[in-house]
Amino acid sequence: MPSVLYPPSRPQVIGEVLDSAVRIFKVTLLKVLPFSVLATVAGQLQNIYIILSGRNIRPFSNSDPGWWTVYLLGTVVGAALINAIIVRQAAIATGSESASMTALKEGLRNVPAVVLMGIVMAVLVGIWFVPLAVIPAAYRSWSGALLAVPAFYLLVLFLCSWPARLVDRKGPIESLRYSAHLVRGNWWRTVMVYLVVLTMIIVLSVTAGLIVGVLTQLVAARDLAVSTAVSAVMVVASGAVFVPFVSSMSLALYGDLRSRKDGADLERRIAGAPAG
Repeated sequence: MPSVLYPPSRPQVIGEVLDSAVRIFKVTLLKVLPFSVLATVAGQLQNIYIILSGRNIRPFSNSDPGWWTVYLLGTVVGAALINAIIVRQAAIATGSESASMTALKEGLRNVPAVVLMGIVMAVLVGIWFVPLAVIPAAYRSWSGALLAVPAFYLLVLFLCSWPARLVDRKGPIESLRYSAHLVRGNWWRTVMVYLVVLTMIIVLSVTAGLIVGVLTQLVAARDLAVSTAVSAVMVVASGAVFVPFVSSMSLALYGDLRSRKDGADLERRIAGAPAG
């Protein structure tokens, strides 16, 4: 009988959430690795286009339709593949193995909803910085820092919207609202979990960077093409590991917050029920 890693049977402490995420990651890594590698490559398509075109194109400030086409294509393909990773991880973690093609089809189907959620999040978070347009330049630095506080608070509230859509199949707006419902009251817990994830990624990235630096120095004098290839491979390899790790953490945290909120809601309903 397959091991069930998700959802948790009870609310967990932060250490248990991290442990659950690591176990989900270890069990699912090889099965989602092809998706992860392709998602990392998709995220680099615009850079590949720049290299092949032989031009120095500045991102987001150019009028090259080819660059924008490749960028949008990479965004859509990357979103579909990350969706597939989360769907596959959730299926494996619940003990119900699913085929890769099923996860990929589900990932593609959810691209419009995920893009819509991203746009809504960007608008709701970015709207806090609109006043900077009328604030004098001398005061924009500290004003921007102050406005970043509510914007960051709102951003954290929405961090569970992606698994809410892909795991529980809620509508795009409903996913955002449900994420805010889960995180509200557990905001600092959510920040701490993702802070650990960020710290681990930074440590691994620095380590990988040092390895790439050493290898580049060893081969650069002999063959520049080889050193460039080594760097590219390390970037893809790092991204291929980081993506399923972050999605595993997101899934583990989502399960814990659901357990906490559902349990609290049930206790309130029982306490408010009429006697007899």
